[in-house]
This record gives sequence, C-alpha cells and structure tokens, in this order.
Amino acid sequence: MEGSTMSKPKKKALVLSGGGARGAYHIGVLEALVEVGWMRDGQGPDIIAGTSIGAINAAALASGLGVARLRQIWMQMHTEDVHRLSDDLPPLSRPLVRFLMRSVLTSQAHGGSAGYTLPASERAQSAQKVFGYLADLFRARPFRSLLDTSPWRTTLAGWMDFARINGPAAPALLIAATDLQSGRLEVFCNRSLAGRPAQQITMEHLMASSSIPIVYPWTEIEGGKYWDGAVLANTPLDPVIDLAGDDDLDILVVMMTPWNADPALLREGAGIMPQDLVQALTLTLDWALLASYHVAFEALEQHNRLADALTRLADAAQRLGDPNLLPPGRLPQPVALPTVIAPEQLMPLDWIIDYEEETHQRLFALGRADALRALAARG
Repeated sequence: MEGSTMSKPKKKALVLSGGGARGAYHIGVLEALVEVGWMRDGQGPDIIAGTSIGAINAAALASGLGVARLRQIWMQMHTEDVHRLSDDLPPLSRPLVRFLMRSVLTSQAHGGSAGYTLPASERAQSAQKVFGYLADLFRARPFRSLLDTSPWRTTLAGWMDFARINGPAAPALLIAATDLQSGRLEVFCNRSLAGRPAQQITMEHLMASSSIPIVYPWTEIEGGKYWDGAVLANTPLDPVIDLAGDDDLDILVVMMTPWNADPALLREGAGIMPQDLVQALTLTLDWALLASYHVAFEALEQHNRLADALTRLADAAQRLGDPNLLPPGRLPQPVALPTVIAPEQLMPLDWIIDYEEETHQRLFALGRADALRALAARG
C-alpha cells in the first residue's frame, strides 16, 4: 500500500555479568528465555555480551551449545577443572597459602577441604616463621597470581567452537577485558565495532576477560596485558548500543547481585560477615560488580536525556527556520532501558567459588525463577 512502511523487528541483546562459579545462574536464565520464546535454543539472540564468566557462557552460546548441553557441562565441572595453586608462589609459602585458600582448591568430588590442615612441620613453626613465609611472597621472584588457570584452558577447549564463533552463523559476540597497562576498557567483538574490523575471537580473549586481578594471572594478547573486564565494566552496555546502531534494542541484563534492593534489606539479608580471606574478596567483588552496573545504567539514562533534548532542539530549529539551532552530526537515538534479571537477595559468599553439583542445581533453579519473574513483570 502506498505510504506504508515496514518497521524492522527489534534486535535482541543479552548481557551476562561476571560472578565466578555463580555463572551457573546464567544457565537457569537461558532455560527460561528459551521456554518463553525470547531466544532459540542453540542459536541465541542477535547480540551477546559478557564479562568474566559471563564472557565464557556468552561464547558457549555463540558456539551453538543448547541449554541441556550447558547444564550438563556445568554439572560435570569442579574446582580442579578451573584453577590450581600458582607456581609463582615460593616453595616455603605454598603450604600456608594452600591452607588459607583451601576452600577454593579442592572440590567435594575430590575429597573436599574440611579435613585439610597444615602439615605437622608447618604447625610447629613460630609466628615469626609464618610471617617470614608471607614476606617471601613479595620478594625474590616475580609474582603474577595466587592461582594458575591452566586447568580452565583445558576445560574450556571442550566447550568452544571458535570456527562457529567467528563465522556468520554465530550471533554478534562482545567480550570485555581491562588493559592493565592503561586502565582502559577493551571490548573484543566478532563483528565490526566502532570503526574497527571484526576480530577473531580466541581462547586468549576468554581468558583475558576472566583474569581476576591478583587471584588469576593476566592474559597477553598481541603484546597487551589484560585483566578481568569486571574491573571496569561488569555489564558492557555501551558497546552493545554502539553495535546495534539505529536498530531498536530489547536488552536483557543478567546480574548475580540484587541491583536495586533497599540497603537496609541487604544488610539484614547479608548474614554473617566475611569469615576468611576468600569470603572477604568475594564480598569486595560483589560490590564492585554492582557499582559497575549502576554506572552503566546511569550513563544510559543520561544518553536518553541527551537524545530527547537534542530532538527537541532540532524540532525547534525546524519550526523557527533557523538552521543554526540544529545540533551537529546525527541525532542520538533513545534506547529502551534494559530489563534486569537478578536475585532478590545476596547469594551466599561461598557460591562465587563453589563449583559443586548441589550449588549448580540451586543456581539453575534460581536463575530460571528470577528470569520468569522479571519477564512477567514487564508484561
């Protein structure tokens, strides 16, 4: 019919946050998204972005893995498949560090850590000797990390199909990392982004995005050294919007921390304070990830306010016939605010490093329930 136009369907974008072993939560969310028809199983949405474990699960989706297969490989994964004590540690310090980090080094499937104690020779040492061990950590040899992620490389090699990830059948994939030498966010993408040609996504990009500072070693890519993308952007919204261009977007953001809860309720539900080094690091990471998303969300709101103001200015210029009022360049397009899928309460601190079947099952169920609740709320 003359004068009619066909509007393009909205592009769908899925943004997966970091959170270590809590990444099993993503799988429950994906199950719900397939169930309600938001995305096709084994195909994914148009755009997938991720940071840290979110980048891992995003790349698995881009590899063509379906929900059932993702559940299966998560259920088969244990702590020993992710990391081990780093060879960077001096021999004298290794027993003490192993004791301090025992909860992240041995899974229940391989004997657990409840019965782990320091060797008799170490228990007999004086406090002065123990502190001497700690001092030895920071001198005499280069130090990159407490844990070695070589097992993670081997595990992920069985998940990923890089030929598909870098081919036309895969959705657009964006992976966030932090350049540790410049402090800048780096986003690797298998499509042309911000004037840069498409990049070949490799295992190094996945390792870079999940290289938790100090805990895991940095990853080198073409001479650059990278840490976990969550340092700067746990939920990389801006590059997703840039990639979509003028296309309308339906964005789902998956968080693993309550993002808009009442602070008093968070304090009430937090339970006990951190009881060891790992729990303290976990809680620190929780708040850093949450702050990162709030910054991204506020930036998107500001983008929309600017787009609205410039549109009004352009309308005024047209009505007044004054081209000098026209803003330079193309007008920015408003972006619909994302739908956030997140738990209502803080997850237990230990879940961030708990690669156990029972916890995975809980996270699958929690992710599915939270996703169905968030989707129902938006109608």
